[in-house]
Amino acid sequence: MKLTATEACIATLAIGIMMFLLRVLPFVIFAKRKTPAFFSFAEKFIPAVSIAVLFAVCLKERTTDLIFKSLSPMSELPSIISAVAASILTVILHLWKNNAMVSIFGGTILYMVLNYVF
Repeated sequence: MKLTATEACIATLAIGIMMFLLRVLPFVIFAKRKTPAFFSFAEKFIPAVSIAVLFAVCLKERTTDLIFKSLSPMSELPSIISAVAASILTVILHLWKNNAMVSIFGGTILYMVLNYVF
């Protein structure tokens, strides 16, 4: 289904308004009262959980290829090394800077560079 220019502008405007309202809503709701314990818990542990999920997704394909496919371990070695190195850098950056964005972007950049080089 193709949209006309007017329909695309209306859809973009509607999505923009919804995104703005979703971003502002928590500040409006919790402006004058204490934040519930669940949100404080989520704020504290979401970065670590995000890194754990990225770690699992990154290494899942590498290990299943190595275990279940009839590939030579040496042919997969550069890919495994880049995934493990990027994972280790991500953990080190997160422990050092305690900033999820820095650690995720740092690990991703290293992973992409190593994949390009190898």
